[in-house]
Amino acid sequence: MSKFTQTIRSSLAWLWKHTAAGIAVLLIITALVVGYRMGSPDAEPAPEEAEAEHDHADEAGEPQMYTCSMHPSVRLPDPDAKCPICFMDLIPVTEDGGEGSELRVTMSESAAALSQIETAPVGRFFPTAEVRLYGKLTYDETSVARLTAYFPGRIERLFVNFLGVPVSKGDHMAEVYSPDLLAAFEEFRQALAAAENSASGSELVRSATRDTLVAAREKLRLFGISPEQIAAVEDGSFESDRLTIFAPIGGVVTHLAVREGDYVETGGPIATIADLSRLWLDMEAYESQLPLLRWGQKVTFEVEAHPGETFEGQISFIEPEVDARTRTAAVRVAVDNADRRLKPGMFASAVARTRVAQDGAVVSNELAGRWVSPMHPTEVQDGPGQCGICGMDLVPAESLGVVGDPADAEEPLVIPRSAVLFTGKRSVVYVEVADAEQPTYEGRSVVLGPRAGDFYIVRDGLTRNESVVVNGAFRIDSAMQIAAKPSMMTPGGGGGGNPHAAHGGMAGDSMPEMPLRVPVPDSFVFALKPVYAAYLDAQESLAGDDLGGFIQAASDIKTALEVVEEAGLVGEPLAEWRRAAARLRVEDAITSIDTARARFERMSEGVIALQRRFGHRGSETWSLAHCPMAFDNKGADWLQRGTQINNPYFGDQMLRCGEIREAYGPLDASPAGNEHEGHSDE
Repeated sequence: MSKFTQTIRSSLAWLWKHTAAGIAVLLIITALVVGYRMGSPDAEPAPEEAEAEHDHADEAGEPQMYTCSMHPSVRLPDPDAKCPICFMDLIPVTEDGGEGSELRVTMSESAAALSQIETAPVGRFFPTAEVRLYGKLTYDETSVARLTAYFPGRIERLFVNFLGVPVSKGDHMAEVYSPDLLAAFEEFRQALAAAENSASGSELVRSATRDTLVAAREKLRLFGISPEQIAAVEDGSFESDRLTIFAPIGGVVTHLAVREGDYVETGGPIATIADLSRLWLDMEAYESQLPLLRWGQKVTFEVEAHPGETFEGQISFIEPEVDARTRTAAVRVAVDNADRRLKPGMFASAVARTRVAQDGAVVSNELAGRWVSPMHPTEVQDGPGQCGICGMDLVPAESLGVVGDPADAEEPLVIPRSAVLFTGKRSVVYVEVADAEQPTYEGRSVVLGPRAGDFYIVRDGLTRNESVVVNGAFRIDSAMQIAAKPSMMTPGGGGGGNPHAAHGGMAGDSMPEMPLRVPVPDSFVFALKPVYAAYLDAQESLAGDDLGGFIQAASDIKTALEVVEEAGLVGEPLAEWRRAAARLRVEDAITSIDTARARFERMSEGVIALQRRFGHRGSETWSLAHCPMAFDNKGADWLQRGTQINNPYFGDQMLRCGEIREAYGPLDASPAGNEHEGHSDE
């Protein structure tokens, strides 16, 4: 090999040696750069991209969840999804539940708007309570005259010979023949003649004859002879052997005890006359209603004979004691019937409206400074005098305890009834926290006084001008439960689970104590079967949005109630039956499905009371269901067949909304879900 060739090979070897090293170094540097780029964070993106990526990262870590305000155990990430239980729209979950007190919850503006939360201030005023009573018109016993025989005799002629004859005061009623009366006439004539012939006699004789004449005249008066008739006998113009009996008052003949030719003994009844220009409305008030009723209070009422027309009267009597069997007291209303449009025997539906003070007493100043008759409250005058009906002296209204000075009465704290959530013995309201950056609400336990119409009197727990939630309180309570805070449904705190179970479910003490069943005749329990059947038809009709079916079922209930016999019921069972029957009976016209559903709530209260008190015969097990969304979240119960929810308050709109709380088996079987209740029909 030449020297030139060796030189080239040496040069190529040197070049390869140094080039390979350079390539290796270059590859190592490239690998380091690539590794660094892969292991380090990306360059800072644009602000918009950074914000979007940040949100995406948050959602990836803890995505926004949505829940149902009625079923807080439901949590879904899709805001457009529906609750799988009740198919309601979902609302965002606020995980922090608000800051501050454990009794507070904070919601976003959108969540509050979606929950349709409305508030109202706590006020101070005299609310008006309505007391609804039922009764029957009857005669005013102070305007009834009964004709009786003052002496034995025979009815020779009867001028009034049928019932209902209108008579005026002084009209002839009958002619009577009586030997005793003729003898009394003759005694009077003889005494009169003796008195006239004694002028020339001694003073002793004149005094004796005068006394005899006075006694003979008094005997005629006691026989019921009018002064005009006595004068006719005295002057000789009366020579008949019959005596005419005249009507003592004007009115209508309501009773005839004799016919022509009948012989009557002393004291025997002849006829009865009633003045129908004044009537009484006799009613029964339960003891819970008595504190709202006062003597002299105005009462309005309606009768079926004059639909759409309202009549008025005043309370003239309240029975001083409560009947031990029915737990009611008689209440009597004096009614002016000068136009004779009202008739005895008519049924009436009455309402007494009263203003209620802090202590529940009725406040009235309508009769302040006026004078009234203790027996007839319709007789009112501006000063002392006598009653135009009975002649009694009038007395100041203040002496009868019917006048109150509103200036001396404290205006009570009042909240709308829709603001209160009830659970057992607790009453809870939600108060809006003032000056909060976001809608914040605080739960309060309150002590309530009597209910007055659409309001409750608050005894403790609130102050004036605080704002309470009147719509959407149930959803706020659900949010409290979701946040594991104390709520009406979970007083001890802790979230999750089914809110219905905590809201008066089958366990716990939130359900009101049910009355124990007591022995009643089997015939009565069997007579309730058509009542139950018609009610269940009404429930199924409303669940199917069938107004016509409900109206027919309501009519069937009314018919079924009329054939139930009360024989054998005494005391509280009788009172319970009458209260339930009053709730079940539909008297007013139903023209819309909303009206029907509002009326059905009261019917359900009645039938549930019957089931709890008396049970039912048959083979079916019935379910007690509850919908907390009914009537603006006030909630309502109903009785139904089967265990699948058929909501009568929403129908097809939310047919499966609600929960089963209890099951009632027939009396022939062991009651399901009510093992604590016994059956003592045997």
